[in-house]
Amino acid sequence: MEYKEQFLEIVSNYCDKSVGELTEDMRFREDLGFNSLSFMTFLGDLEDTFDIELDEDQALNITTIGEALELLESMTE
Repeated sequence: MEYKEQFLEIVSNYCDKSVGELTEDMRFREDLGFNSLSFMTFLGDLEDTFDIELDEDQALNITTIGEALELLESMTE
């Protein structure tokens, strides 16, 4: 799952956690300190890195790393 490592590296660029510290149940806002601007910038990085286009409503309902990974996996298959 090469995409998972890339994804986690992007997440770690936006918070004070290393890739090894990140777990799928971590919440972007509460656990990782994302604010609205950093979350939207993060989503833009995902779109650029994985050549996908996220539906805004769907993306805004993502709260955990695991949810984001599930969405990413469904879009890259």
